[in-house]
Order: sequence, then structure tokens, then C-alpha cells
Amino acid sequence: MAKDMAQGKLFVLYVLSISAFFASLSQNIYTPIIPIIRDSFHVPISWVNFTVSSFIFIIVVIQILLGTVVDHKDKKRLLLVSLVLIGVSAAICAYTDSFVLFLLFRMIQAVGAGIIPLVVISIVAQQFEGEARGSAMGTYQVLLILAPAVSPVLGGVIGEYFGYEGAFLCLLMIAVVLLIFIAYLLPDERQTKTIKNQRKGFIGAYKAVFSHHNGVSIIMVSFIVFFTYFAILVYLPVLLHDHYQLTLQLIGLLYLPLPVSMIMGSIMFKKLQENISLNRLLIPLLITMPLLIILFGVFHTQSLIGLSMILFGYGVAVGFSAPLFSTLVGNEYIEHRGTALGLFNFVRYSGMALGGMAPALYHILPGPVLFVLLGILLLLVSVLPRKNFQGRNVS
Repeated sequence: MAKDMAQGKLFVLYVLSISAFFASLSQNIYTPIIPIIRDSFHVPISWVNFTVSSFIFIIVVIQILLGTVVDHKDKKRLLLVSLVLIGVSAAICAYTDSFVLFLLFRMIQAVGAGIIPLVVISIVAQQFEGEARGSAMGTYQVLLILAPAVSPVLGGVIGEYFGYEGAFLCLLMIAVVLLIFIAYLLPDERQTKTIKNQRKGFIGAYKAVFSHHNGVSIIMVSFIVFFTYFAILVYLPVLLHDHYQLTLQLIGLLYLPLPVSMIMGSIMFKKLQENISLNRLLIPLLITMPLLIILFGVFHTQSLIGLSMILFGYGVAVGFSAPLFSTLVGNEYIEHRGTALGLFNFVRYSGMALGGMAPALYHILPGPVLFVLLGILLLLVSVLPRKNFQGRNVS
């Protein structure tokens, strides 16, 4: 009986993780079909690019707005609503001839895509405890990492043969399938009076989250980690083209090890957390990551092989850190777990977005100096969580 329950939970975990993959798919499948959308609607490329930036902006904002809601609302219902929003919006985007209508429903689709990752990570944190929670977070993270790597390829293939309409109809079909699975698989939540009495409102919930120094310190570190990762991503093409004189094809190939190394990092976390407490995994990671960033800043122009090794190492560290940080945040907060995880997602996505704008800083600081300073900053910010978790058993 217990084995059947465990298998049932595992199946639910995979469905939830695929839902998070789908949310990322709905965002990233769009990139290769941007020229087709421009030509189909006969609009300037800046208008189409606005659909991209607004989509990301809405996802980020949803993490903050929805965090307090997730703590006291039926998460299954929220998940079903998000899939309906994505599915209906996908159908309208596929068939409308009006770009204004297309833009409007693409933004509504972003609301659905923003709800899913927060609800999924909250359910995972709620359904699993101890080592099982860490393992579940690792599984969730692997599928989340896969999405940005697979989605553009899928979008390009579908766009080539079926146009942009095919990409949106693909999203519609997946949304319907997930809707059916979640409706039947995921149990309904019953809101107890205790939980109702714990509701403190939007401001009160965030006050409670920010008053917890351990959780906030992890969230701060995650911002710098993902800011630096995306700053490196946008720095690489210029470095490889201008300094190493590589072709665009080779530059594209050198990006492939990054998602692979991140997946390896998440799988490593899943295995190691079964036997090693989370604080013992956290302390060496908080030392290794800043050192890798500093090494990148110092040696990235010296050797292509050395550069590749440093990037692979940092990719493993980032892949390892994502499920570790989310597990720690889930463990630290009980009453306001959804709010805390919403803030964690918000800070992480903000780090990604701002890291993508890092080239603006190259006019002030040379690339090597910037990355060395980022490594030192991460080392300094990591002092607080290192002290807080030192000697604690957080497994």
C-alpha cells in the first residue's frame, strides 16, 4: 500500500514537473518564429519584440502578486486555471488576424505561464518532506533546465512546417492533456480554519518572509548567481567571436555543454542530498561558485580549453544550486512557504533579466574586472548564509 502511494506521488511529481516544463516551453517556443509573426501580421519587429519582453515582465510580476495567494488558495484550482488561460490564449493567437488581439492574448498566456512554476514548486515543497523534498526539487529542476534548450529547436521545426499557428496549436494540445491529467491525478486541497486565521494580507506576509534572515540570505545569493550566469551567457558570443575568432556555428556548439552541465548538477544534488545534509552541501558550494566566477574573470581570454572547463564547472554549480536553494527556502518557511517561493522565483527571474542587460556595464568596467568583482561580491554576500547554516542540520 505504502509502495503504491509512493509511486502515485512520484507520478504526480512528473506531471507537475512536465507542467513547469510546459510553462517554460510556452515562452521559449516563440523565439524562432518571431520573423514569421512579423511577416504574417505585417508589423515592425519592435512590436513583436514587445510581445517577448511583456511576456517575461508579466511572469516576473506574477511571482510577487501570487505568492501570498498560493499560501491559502487551492493550488490544484490555480493550476487548472493557468492551463485554461494558456490553452484558450493559444487557440486565439493561432487563429486571429488582428495583431492587437494576438498581443493581448499572448499577455494573458503569460499570466498562465507565470502561475504554473510558483504553484508547482509550492506543491512539491508541500507534498514532499526531508530527503524526498530535495530529490523532488532535483527532478523538477532537471525538466525546468531542459525547456530552454529544447523549446527553440521544437519551435523552429514546427514553425518551418506549420507556421506560427502550428506552435500555438501545439501549446493548446499539451495544455488540454495536462489539464486532464491534473484534474484527475492531483487531490483537492481543503482549507482549514487554522490556515484561514494565519492569513496576514499581502504586506504582512512579506514582512514575515523578510524577517527570516536565513531564507532571505539564500534568496540574495540566488540573485547574484543567476545574474552572473546570464551576464556570462550574453558575454560569450562577443568573446568567442572577437577574441577567439570562432564562427557562429562553433559558438552555437560551445553553448551546448551549459545546459548539459546544469542538468548534471541537478542530478548530482538529487544523489548527494540523500546521504549528506543540506548545510554540508551548501557551505562548499558558496565557496566554489565565487571562485569559479573569479577564475572566469581572470582566465577567460587565456585559453579556450580553460574557458570551456570553467564554464562547465560553473554550469554544474548553477544546476546544483537551483534545487538546493529552493529546497532550503521551502524548508525554512512553513506558514508563508508560497510567498517565500514566489519571492525566490521573482528574485531569480529578475537576476536573469538584469544579467541579460549586463553588456551596458562593459562601457564602465572591462569584462574581466566586472566578473572578478561579481565573484568577490558573491563571496561577501555568501558570508551570511555560511554563518547561519554552519553547524546546522538542515537535511
